[in-house]
Amino acid sequence: MASDYNETVGIIGIGMLGAGITQRLIDQGTKINIYNRDKTKLRYFEKMGAKSFDNPCSLANESDYIVTCVTNFESLNDVLFNKQGIVESNNSELIIADCTTIRPDQSFYCSKLLKEKKGMSFLSAPVMGGPSDAKNGELISMVCGDKKSFEKMHSIFNKVSKHIFYFGEDNGVSNSIKLALNLNIAIISLAFSEGIIFAKHSGIDPETYLRIFNLTKLKTGISESKGPKILKNDFSPSFFLKNMLKDLDLVMETAQSLQISLPITSLSQQLFRAANNCNDLGEKDYSAVFQFLGKLNDSHN
Repeated sequence: MASDYNETVGIIGIGMLGAGITQRLIDQGTKINIYNRDKTKLRYFEKMGAKSFDNPCSLANESDYIVTCVTNFESLNDVLFNKQGIVESNNSELIIADCTTIRPDQSFYCSKLLKEKKGMSFLSAPVMGGPSDAKNGELISMVCGDKKSFEKMHSIFNKVSKHIFYFGEDNGVSNSIKLALNLNIAIISLAFSEGIIFAKHSGIDPETYLRIFNLTKLKTGISESKGPKILKNDFSPSFFLKNMLKDLDLVMETAQSLQISLPITSLSQQLFRAANNCNDLGEKDYSAVFQFLGKLNDSHN
């Protein structure tokens, strides 16, 4: 395995979060390999010295570590196991850290299959934080899987994270934590949106309401960062609404397997699904659920 000074990290998935992680690692002097289905997203990083590849297998052959940061389990399964996927690489020493938000059983499946087929190590490594947090090295990384692999890759996590949590060798645990955190984001964003709508229809200036809200213990990162943008109808995405719906679907699927009831999350899932079906809201930031809730009340304006 390469030392910390000449190790090569492959990034698969140059979306908003993947791009932020790539930028941060390049800024930290890390040698970077990149792969993305949409090749136009690679050009910027190629100019910064990253080496791009035509498929995950060839990238894996020339990387010590890989960070996968793709949209969903289907995309992850594709880059891992389909033709010219990582599993076709002969790099059995490879360590893969997966940041994709997937179900815990899906993460366990990937780890088991990679180990059986090629002896590769797969770490469940979802993160909390958006693209700007990634660029600034302020992600919260939640990792589980083989401890030795985690220790070898710790320097990479350290470059992109302000906090790193390790949850033991059983893959999937950190995925459950990620889903629990994301369901809270969804529910908080809905409650916050309804508060603004209630205040507005009561004749209260929304900016005054937001100012008071953020002076109380009710304030959250969402109210402080998204609140001013909501009032300006700025829903430029840091995390797509359609992806929040995807994560709520994963929560409810996992809850069913655990035989537990999450009624508030279930209602949130329905509301985000309705919002996702409304015009182009799915391509906006998840806080655009405010627009959907606003439209429900347009007739009362």
